[in-house]
Amino acid sequence: MCGITGIVDYTKAPDEYVLKNMTNALAHRGPDAGGYCNFKDCVLGHRRLSIIDLSESANQPMISDDGLTAIVFNGEIYNFKILRELLESRGQIFRTKSDTEVLLRLYIDQKFKMLTQLNGMFSFAIWDEREKLLFLARDRMGKKPLYYSHSGKRISFSSEISSLIKDPTISRSIDPQAMSEYFLYDFIPAPHTIFSQIRKLPAAHMAVVDPSGVKVSRYWTPPEPDPGANYEESKSSLLEILTDSTNKRLVADVPLGAFLSGGIDSTIVAALMSKSASERVRTFSISFPGTSHDESRWSKLASRSVGSDHSEHRVDFKIEDLFTKLVTHFGEPFGDSSAIPTWRLCQETKKGVTVALSGDGGDELFGGYERYVARRMQNIYDCLPKIFRTKIIEPLILNTRASTDYYGFSMTKKLKLFIEASNRIRTDSSALTPQTFTRDQVNRLTGLSYDPGLDPAIDHAEKLMNLDPVSKMMFTDLQTYLSEDILTKVDRTSMAHALEVRSPFLDYRLVEFACRLPLGFKIRGRTTKRILRDAAQDLVPSAIMKRPKQGFQVPLGKWFKESLKHWAEQRLFESSDRLLNRQVVEQLWKDHQENRADNASKIWLILFFHEWNDQFA
Repeated sequence: MCGITGIVDYTKAPDEYVLKNMTNALAHRGPDAGGYCNFKDCVLGHRRLSIIDLSESANQPMISDDGLTAIVFNGEIYNFKILRELLESRGQIFRTKSDTEVLLRLYIDQKFKMLTQLNGMFSFAIWDEREKLLFLARDRMGKKPLYYSHSGKRISFSSEISSLIKDPTISRSIDPQAMSEYFLYDFIPAPHTIFSQIRKLPAAHMAVVDPSGVKVSRYWTPPEPDPGANYEESKSSLLEILTDSTNKRLVADVPLGAFLSGGIDSTIVAALMSKSASERVRTFSISFPGTSHDESRWSKLASRSVGSDHSEHRVDFKIEDLFTKLVTHFGEPFGDSSAIPTWRLCQETKKGVTVALSGDGGDELFGGYERYVARRMQNIYDCLPKIFRTKIIEPLILNTRASTDYYGFSMTKKLKLFIEASNRIRTDSSALTPQTFTRDQVNRLTGLSYDPGLDPAIDHAEKLMNLDPVSKMMFTDLQTYLSEDILTKVDRTSMAHALEVRSPFLDYRLVEFACRLPLGFKIRGRTTKRILRDAAQDLVPSAIMKRPKQGFQVPLGKWFKESLKHWAEQRLFESSDRLLNRQVVEQLWKDHQENRADNASKIWLILFFHEWNDQFA
């Protein structure tokens, strides 16, 4: 796991000093080594976290034997040994044992077609001196990030925005559409970023840069469901693929462990690791006792079941100390507050291992979110007379006193979310991604006009019109929420501590398999992850199978009324930021304090934006 940077300029020699500043800003991603290389039109930089082949010969940038091709690479290629054997059979001789060299030689052998051969998580850049072109690529699911800024005949790129803006040619002007999307979704969907001159390379996309410009294209698309699939055969295949996917992620020359929350997905991964490992698997979790958000009893049960060497850390989140660090590492507004416990989990896990496996992706692939079930129920709700819904049911629920408990344990919160989602989707059937603020609320808060026609999340949904409503929601999540929220959160918080996180559920073979499954294989009635539960019956305790789903959250709503009240008030109302409507912010805060609404998520988005604006804008 690493950090990559580069500048290509076809009009003058790229500035090496700027590149070094950009690269040094990624030292946390790669504390083990750093390097640079120079061509007439291109300079590349790299920071290395050594995982496979720890020798200096595997350092980057890596240059071909003839000196005409160079690569900087962030990630892991899990099938690199098979690809290496293929290349060796064609006469290529390797000088390292690294997957980086496999990528370099694969490009020389196959050019852009190489992407179809890769099983892994990656973002990389290859400079081809013969063709005078830069080849950029990001993995199918978006595990590894890549940002770029293009102007005229010049492009600069980096693994993180906080590094890329070390390039003084990039304007820090805010993209108003992206700002609106942040307050809608808690994240900014690719290719947008908060900066008008910076773009994300979307997951499953590549870009070719030459003197004529930048050409971005998609190289992979998830397949659609196959209605003719057999359930029993699919159940057997699922476990087989997942087992192989997990085993492929156990290759490392450094200590390796796993996150273990006590949910179904992380327990499956830890159980499969234990079956293959020659010694007890090390597992890690964090807890915050005394709140409805605590999962410690489940992680302990899971650990006993898989026989792991478990470390549970009762952490003091110390939001006041952590907050500015979070904002710095994300580089743009990011409103998912589960970044807080994820940061602490990565921080504690790094003390024991350098690589950790996680259960990320299981919910999106196998229908694990309750909102997928709720989407089905919406069709029934919509059949009720409108006057009954709007005059009786909705006022009764929406005016109920608000609780700060975890929403999964609060029926009132569930019903409020259901009504809000129903009204949103009824108005716009493509507005499938969960929203924190409504479009009208965003307009009142920011004064900006949001354009749904420019929204990448809406665009993804509109391309799935032939799917049923629930599958449409799941496929949209897979290409937006998963890559730009969940995986972005894990990448930034893990890389801040030089910890590599691998996700067996996101092996592209398993993703394609899951996408082809009919919806009925995943959700039956109110049962989510149906086929995954059946396939993993011998791996997961029945109590964990039956437990309610619980997100990885912290009790912000309670803290904003108690321990964080003074801190939050100061930051909300003493900020120099003039981009948000103060009256709207004051009303949100007042309603939260007086229990009229649980506005914790909205308040967190505003706090994060204020701090980001102070640091970056």
